[in-house]
Amino acid sequence: MPHPEVPSDRGEFYGAVAEWVLNAYDKDRYQRFKETLHPQLAERLENADPAEWYPVEDSRVMYERIVASFGKDSLVSFIRFYVSRAIHGFIRGLVSFIPPLGLAKRALALWNRFHSTGRPEIEMIDKNHGIITLFDWDYSPIHCKVHALWFAELIRTAGGKNPVVEHTHCVHRGDEFCRWEVGFE
Repeated sequence: MPHPEVPSDRGEFYGAVAEWVLNAYDKDRYQRFKETLHPQLAERLENADPAEWYPVEDSRVMYERIVASFGKDSLVSFIRFYVSRAIHGFIRGLVSFIPPLGLAKRALALWNRFHSTGRPEIEMIDKNHGIITLFDWDYSPIHCKVHALWFAELIRTAGGKNPVVEHTHCVHRGDEFCRWEVGFE
């Protein structure tokens, strides 16, 4: 299936947000969170088709609403939940055999299944250090933060200890791409 013309992400994101809010808080907080969203976005929390494409702008708004509704550390909690949800079943068993940067490399190879734009590359420096570069993706600074959290959580999930992810280049600071240097023990 060809990617849509408008920069888009797969709809599985909405279900993850709804599930995280309900698990981390309760139905009341979920309802109050939904009320902070545009009605179309609120409706997608429960009815988005995981296989369909939705505007990237939605994820920016959703991430900003998560922070506004649940605090600045809420993105870390959400990304931990989201990575855990994404890596389940048989794949969870494989994680123990894949080195941390290997998992990041495999995850980035799947980028275009979930994002209509962007081109990630990973350069392995050594077994505990790498450089992740994302070309053609410039939607918002909060996305840059979310990507850094994903990389750190992927490394942690694969057994890397004390991951450090430094955002060294950013399209929002005038660079032509975003780049993160990653390392761990």
